[in-house]
Amino acid sequence: MKRLMLAAALVAVLTPACGKKGDPRAPELATPEPISNLTARQEPAGISLTWSRPASYVGGGEVKDLASFVIFRKDISPSCVGCPAPYRPLITVNVEDRQKFAKQNRYRFIDEQVQVETIYRYRVSSQLLDGSLSAPSNEVEVIRAP
Repeated sequence: MKRLMLAAALVAVLTPACGKKGDPRAPELATPEPISNLTARQEPAGISLTWSRPASYVGGGEVKDLASFVIFRKDISPSCVGCPAPYRPLITVNVEDRQKFAKQNRYRFIDEQVQVETIYRYRVSSQLLDGSLSAPSNEVEVIRAP
């Protein structure tokens, strides 16, 4: 009986664990590549932002768990352009095509909550299903004209 228990324990120790999907990765490598093509332009309804979906993780591999994009905005007063102003989350744009065969590659959002003659800076981060965010995108600046 002792030999049987010893043999079972030895098999359990020497058998690799099931469910392993790959080597562990550092968290910073498991985030999507930062968006690099954020653009902004004025429209009658507000400021239009466009960007492309990230295709791969920083550490390589196709992004499969993209949940949303978080748009950050910084409002800069024309009377104090050099004053520090923090970026604040403006809105989260959900990705609706997670289970579909064809993925949406370009995204667009119109910020209608803008004031005339105010400077706005924007950047976007991708958000995964676990809530982690990518590094911020390139920064774009727009002055809302009258």
